[in-house]
Amino acid sequence: MKKLFKNKVLAVIALLIPMGATGALAADGPPGFAGKGFSPEERQARMEQCRADPAKCRAEFQARREQWCKDNAERCKEMMAKRDAMMAECKANPEKCRSERMAHMGEMCKANPERCKEMKANFEKRRAECQANPEKCRAERTARFEQRFKGADADGNGTISRAEAEKAMPRLARHFDRVDANKDGQVTRDEIMAARKAHMERRKPRPEPSKI
Repeated sequence: MKKLFKNKVLAVIALLIPMGATGALAADGPPGFAGKGFSPEERQARMEQCRADPAKCRAEFQARREQWCKDNAERCKEMMAKRDAMMAECKANPEKCRSERMAHMGEMCKANPERCKEMKANFEKRRAECQANPEKCRAERTARFEQRFKGADADGNGTISRAEAEKAMPRLARHFDRVDANKDGQVTRDEIMAARKAHMERRKPRPEPSKI
């Protein structure tokens, strides 16, 4: 049971850090969220700031990435090509991609045990808070989603186009065709919530044949 919970924590952390993101900690990589060069206190403060104002945090992060790409055009182009190839591979074989992400996360934890321990502690703390007060946790998630949706909706028409998703919601952009249920080229809040619900249903463990 303890090992299962440990794997679950690693899986959640791996989902929060996309494949290749840990490479951002490398000296020749783009600036990460708050990795190398930051103390645990600075990282925690940064996380609290981003939780309070995620739109501002994303804008600042994007600005740093864009500046890094201007200063390192060839390296940026190379990394973008690798990212696009990785995304295509993950779309073709999501299970293989998930396993590789978990392995990558395990390697990161071996190389940076203190950072990994800190991330696990933060996750477990948040998990305990949500178990103690699920309504509050749900309301905070809804507020963050609403803020992110409004931030991505550049023209203010209440929907997200593919171009808007690619600029502000890359994960949505990767699954745009699946989320866009009526195929009108625009994604609504309801379509996103329906896609999330379907995704969670697919992730539920299937009952063993002997228990059916």
